[in-house]
Amino acid sequence: MFRALAAGICLPLIFSGCGKPGDRAVLANVIFVRGNVVFDNGKERARHSQSVTTATKLSAGDRFETLPDAAAALSLIPGIFIQIGGGTEIVIEELRVWKRGDAMVDAMRSRLATLRINRGVIRAFLPDAGSGQCELKVQTDLGTVAAQRGALVSVRWTNGAVRIVCVDGEVHWRSATGGRVDDIPEGYFQDHARNAVSSNSFKPEPTPVSDDAGAQNDVATALDAAAAFEEFILRVRNAPAPKSSHTQ
Repeated sequence: MFRALAAGICLPLIFSGCGKPGDRAVLANVIFVRGNVVFDNGKERARHSQSVTTATKLSAGDRFETLPDAAAALSLIPGIFIQIGGGTEIVIEELRVWKRGDAMVDAMRSRLATLRINRGVIRAFLPDAGSGQCELKVQTDLGTVAAQRGALVSVRWTNGAVRIVCVDGEVHWRSATGGRVDDIPEGYFQDHARNAVSSNSFKPEPTPVSDDAGAQNDVATALDAAAAFEEFILRVRNAPAPKSSHTQ
């Protein structure tokens, strides 16, 4: 999916403003766009939608929307990738890295990306590489999904219900009403509906993906996304360094 872009794109870590020593806000990179995809700049008082391209940089507060039959993929911060399905709206809440001083090797002590999904579906891939903590949080009206490094997860929000499918790695769910934190094992999914959460009358347990055709489709799509991201990472890593404009 990203093959046409991977040969020529690099993913610099772009900082956004100042933070505490070692604590930096960063910008997300767009690595793939298909169809009609728009975003609103969260820093502008009078928001207006702008078309998304692979040159677009996204920061905390930005709203990102794919129209039906469109799709996009983002590198939120190094080590956290998301594929965004058609008819999806997300808001970027936080993109931060914590660095070990001026270190150049294993410089990132921890990485955190937080999104809110208002509708649609995203598939998140956090490769099991690097060091330090790496976490993605996906907020919904009903609760928050948290995925750690090594995870592959699908989050679908439609008609007042959320479905979380854990394909791989460590994935947790915390209800907006509080209470326990649910672990969602690999190969399982969990559904939460607005009425059930608000009444606190039903505590869903993880269900095997093999029991549900829709969950199986989510797994297949997430695996395809992860494979595309892995190919993209490999191509970027092996791409030749840009040639200097200076002549010898």
